[in-house]
Amino acid sequence: MEPNTLRRSSAPDELTVVNNYPGCYPVEDWSACYWAVNERGELTQRRLTVQLPLGFSTACLRVVPGQPGCIRVVRRWGFGCYPQILNEIGFDFTPLLSATPDDGEWMAHYFRVVTFDLPGHFIIASPAHPFLFYAPDGQLKGSYTQWRTQLGALAYLVASRDLSFVGLQVEDEALYQQALGYLLDALRTA
Repeated sequence: MEPNTLRRSSAPDELTVVNNYPGCYPVEDWSACYWAVNERGELTQRRLTVQLPLGFSTACLRVVPGQPGCIRVVRRWGFGCYPQILNEIGFDFTPLLSATPDDGEWMAHYFRVVTFDLPGHFIIASPAHPFLFYAPDGQLKGSYTQWRTQLGALAYLVASRDLSFVGLQVEDEALYQQALGYLLDALRTA
């Protein structure tokens, strides 16, 4: 597990457009549609604009839900796209770098251009609640379903357990719903 996998997002709740380097390079507006679990364990559906470097969409193929496409990872705090797509489009890092950049600085920017904190207490991404990422032309070019379910988020919020429960949700919905009820009750009485 990555050390920051379950950290809280730094994005303010009212954020509607996310760009880690506003004004530093030409961008295109993508649409992120996702689900988050709030402090009370309730699901909230979210949508916001994510600004990626101009040309990013031309390097990404169209996908169907369940295929990750350009999405590398979804975590509690947000998501990241594959940074190697920046190489494919010839992205110029020069405006982001100091006069004498070292490898650490370059790598930090390499990932930060395509990794975003999103509003939400605990972002989830499961077959029942997929993370969907649409290119500016409306085509689905990213989808993620293998992170945490609502039950997985509750297990972490109630008992600090890092569990997904994707398999349980797919294989036994009734048992999944029963466990969800138990953890919602536990969260409400805590």
